[in-house]
Amino acid sequence: MLRLTGTQPRRWVLGTILASLALALLDGLGVAAMIPLTQLLSGVGTDSGVLPVISGLLGTDSPSVLIPAIAGGMAVAFILKSIVTLAFRWWLLGRTSKVSALAASELLRRYLLSPYAVHRTRRLSDVYWAINDTTTLAGSVLFSMLTLVTNAIFLVGIVVVLAIASPLVTLFVALLFAGAVFGIQRSLRGLQTRIGEEVARTSRTAWQFLLPGLDGFREARLSSRARIFTEGYERAKLQLAHRGRQLAIIGELPRFALEVAFVIAIGGISLVLFSTVGPAEALAVLGVFSAAALRGLPTLNVLANSFAAIRSGRIGMRDLGVALDELEASPSHQEVPRGDVTYEGDLRIEHVSFRYPDSDQLILNDVSLTIPRNRTFALVGSSGAGKSTLLDLVLGLLEPTQGDILCGSESIQADRAAWYGGLGVVPQEVFLLNDTLARNIAFGLAPDEIDLDRVREVLAMARLTDFVAELPDGIETEVGERGVRISGGQRQRIGIARALYRRPSLLVLDEATSALDNLTERDITETLARLKGSLTIVIVAHRLSTVRHADDLVFLKDGRVDARGTFDELRAANADFARLVELGELS
Repeated sequence: MLRLTGTQPRRWVLGTILASLALALLDGLGVAAMIPLTQLLSGVGTDSGVLPVISGLLGTDSPSVLIPAIAGGMAVAFILKSIVTLAFRWWLLGRTSKVSALAASELLRRYLLSPYAVHRTRRLSDVYWAINDTTTLAGSVLFSMLTLVTNAIFLVGIVVVLAIASPLVTLFVALLFAGAVFGIQRSLRGLQTRIGEEVARTSRTAWQFLLPGLDGFREARLSSRARIFTEGYERAKLQLAHRGRQLAIIGELPRFALEVAFVIAIGGISLVLFSTVGPAEALAVLGVFSAAALRGLPTLNVLANSFAAIRSGRIGMRDLGVALDELEASPSHQEVPRGDVTYEGDLRIEHVSFRYPDSDQLILNDVSLTIPRNRTFALVGSSGAGKSTLLDLVLGLLEPTQGDILCGSESIQADRAAWYGGLGVVPQEVFLLNDTLARNIAFGLAPDEIDLDRVREVLAMARLTDFVAELPDGIETEVGERGVRISGGQRQRIGIARALYRRPSLLVLDEATSALDNLTERDITETLARLKGSLTIVIVAHRLSTVRHADDLVFLKDGRVDARGTFDELRAANADFARLVELGELS
C-alpha cells in the first residue's frame, strides 16, 4: 500500500517509533512513581529506594509533603501522557487515513489508464471492490500494525519498570499474560481468517446486486427485477452484519480472558510476595503491579483487537496486492502528449490484422484502407463483420496484432495522447453527468476552464440552440443523471456538441444514430452534412440513411474489406450490400 501511494515509510515509521518511546517513557514514569508512593503509604522509611533522592530535591523527608508531591507528579505525568497520546493518535489516524485515500485514488487512476483490451475483460463489481473496499481494509490493517508496534513498545516500558520493582514477580506476570494473549490469539486465528474471507466474498456479492439495480434502473423497472436485486443485496448485507457481529464478539473474548488472568496474577503475586518479603514491602510492590495492570490491561486489549483487525483484513490486503500486480503487468496510458509528434494528413490503415490476446481467432484480417483528410468515410457491414473492432483500432483503444495505422507519416501508437487530442467521438450511448449542460459539453473541465462562447457555438453547430432557449436556466440547466430529463435525440446531439467542443480533426460516430427515430436521425445527418469538408468524419452505422451521402463507404465482411465506393457504387457492385439495402436493415 505504501508502494502504491509512493509514501516513503522510513521517516514516518521512525517518527511513530520515537513518539511511542516518548509515550512509553511518560507512562513508565507514572507507574514508576507508584513505587515510592506505595512505600510511603505502607510506612517504609524515606531512606530506601529513590525516596532519599526525592527528599533531597524537595528539602524534606516529611511524608505529609512527599506523598502529595509524588502523587501530583504522577497526575502531571498521566495528564501529559493523555494529551500527547490523543495528539499522537490524531496524527497516526490522519496518516493512515490519508494513505488509504491516496491508495484508492491511485488504484482508480491506474484502472482508468490501463489498456482498453484488458479493461473490457474486467468485472465492474470486482473493480469497485478493489477501489473502495480493499483500500479501506488495507488502511485498517496498516493502522492496526502501527498500533501493534506502539502498544508493544508501551508494554515493554511497563515491564522494565516492574522488573526494577520485583524481577521474580515480573517474570511470573509476563509469562501469565503473554500465555493468555498468545494462547487465545492462536485459538482464534483460523476463525478470524475464515470470517475475513467470507466478508470479502460477501462484499463482492453485494456489489454484484447493487450495480445492476442502479446502473440498469430502467431495465430493472421494465423487467420487474428490482425485488430480485434488492433481496440479493439484502442477503449480502445481512450476512455482512452477521459476520461483523461475529468479529465484534470474538474481539471481546480476549478482554474476558485477560480479566481472568488479572485475578490469577494478583493471587499469584500476593502468594509470592508475602512468602518472600515483609508485609510493608509486599503491599508496596502489589500496589505498583496493580497500577501497572490498570494501565496494561487496556493496552493488551488493544493488541488483541489489532491482531483481529490484521487477520480479518488480510484478504483485502491480498486482493489489493493481486489488483496492483495485475495493473503493473500492463503498460499505463500517458495522458500528456510528448509534444514531438504531429498528426496531420490522410489516415492510412496498412495491412492490419487483429485478434484478442485470449483468442486465436482473427477479428480483422489484412485490412488496408486510406481515409483522405476532410472526407466523410463510412464503415458498413453485417453484425460481426469487424466494424467496431476496426473503429477501436482507429481510435487507438486497441493495438493491431499485425500492421499499423498512420496519420500522415506518423503511427497513431507513437503518441496516443497526442492522437486522442485530435479526436471527437460520439458513441451509441452518450454518457451524461448529472450536471449542467455546459459542463456536459466541456466534459471533465473545471467550471473556470469552460469556454462558454465555444459551448454556445458547438450547440448551434449541433442544432440545439432552440432546445437550449426553452430550458429554464439555459446552458446552466442540469440534465439529470445520465441525461434522464432529455430525449435520446437531444442526448446524441449533446454528444456531437461535446465532440466538436474539442475542435477535433477527426470526428467519429460509432452507431450514434442507431437508436434514434427517423426525424432525429435526419437532423443529425444534416448536421454532419454541414460539417462535411471541414474535418475528417468516420461513421459506423447499421442505418443506410446515415451514411447514404458519405464520400466513401467500405463494406466489411468476415473481417476483410469486401467492397469500397460510394453508396450507389456499392449497391451496384456488391450483392451482400445490395441485399442489406433491399431488406432495409440499414435504412
